Amino acid sequence: MEFRKTLDIQREIWDLRAKTFPRYSPEPGNYESRMLKLAQGIGADFSDKTVLDVGCGAGMYTLRLAKMAGFVTALDISEEMLSINEKDAKREKITNIEYLHQDWLDFNPKRKYDLIFCAMTPALQTLEGKLKVLTFRGAQVVYFGYSKPMNNHVLNAFSEIYDLKLKPFKSAPDQRLFLETQGVIYKTGQLSGSWDKVLSKEDFLVNLAAVVAFQGGSLNNLELDGFLEKFSDGQGKYREIVDYQTEVIVWTNF
Repeated sequence: MEFRKTLDIQREIWDLRAKTFPRYSPEPGNYESRMLKLAQGIGADFSDKTVLDVGCGAGMYTLRLAKMAGFVTALDISEEMLSINEKDAKREKITNIEYLHQDWLDFNPKRKYDLIFCAMTPALQTLEGKLKVLTFRGAQVVYFGYSKPMNNHVLNAFSEIYDLKLKPFKSAPDQRLFLETQGVIYKTGQLSGSWDKVLSKEDFLVNLAAVVAFQGGSLNNLELDGFLEKFSDGQGKYREIVDYQTEVIVWTNF
């Protein structure tokens, strides 16, 4: 998937997605908790570290990292995502996070980081983005990506009805290949399952518009009533199911 379009387009899509994007939840044993434990199981060490969270989003990981780390810099191109992230941190009385509204490639670090955290971020989809991570000498890097394309039931149905050609997105194999070409030794682990959400019509359409936009499509001028009924429970709620296989990659820059 080509993410390096223009920054304005990227910001617009992520600002749109922010309203329904996963945010911090303290629930033990949830998806993000299991991903972090998987990372720790293959060597990731967040304890008292100075962490850079690249493409931090609405904070589903940021706040968990801050509770373990000494300090976290949360970097994202979406003001809406950062606003939600910061609001949740204030609610949780977390004070060791700084927020930066900036593109990854333009980011100029003002401090030394012990750990670079990159969870499902498009910031590393380009070669420049991947190479920049390696410039943080001595830092441990924790990367989360998709080892297989997501099976988004809603998007698949949309593509069939409205003739949208889907671009498979599996970032982890590309990241592993890049590391191997750079001679970087890494450890990896995988997690699979499904996200099953029940949403309002408004939130369902927000999610659909965002994932279609990432695929280069648009909902403009489309008749969607018949399509939406396929996912309706008849009570004003809509079901979204995504099957995933995600991967954790951990390495140390030298």
